[in-house]
Amino acid sequence: MASIGVDLVEVERIKAIYKRRGKRFLDRLFTRVEITYAFSARNDRRFERLAARFAIKEALIKAVGRPLPYRSIEVRNQKDGRPIVHCAHVRGKIEASLSHTRRLAIACILFEGP
Repeated sequence: MASIGVDLVEVERIKAIYKRRGKRFLDRLFTRVEITYAFSARNDRRFERLAARFAIKEALIKAVGRPLPYRSIEVRNQKDGRPIVHCAHVRGKIEASLSHTRRLAIACILFEGP
């Protein structure tokens, strides 16, 4: 069975939540790998990266059709820059695409489950 999930996130929303909640916000939603990757960027680019990763997590949840712990979903980059998504709570093939600007991040997931 194949399904699709899409999500759009405002970068400013992620930045505002981070300013209010700080490390607690990051640790609740993102893995150490994702946080390190995001904060290797300068200035607001880090929030673009976080927003894109959050969009992928939400898109996967929509594609799978059930809640998943955010930290069980990890987004890494392949050598060519494409995202690769791992989730311990899901069996199947996950294909992801994401894009972001200074204002918005969008992600699309194609999930092929058992």
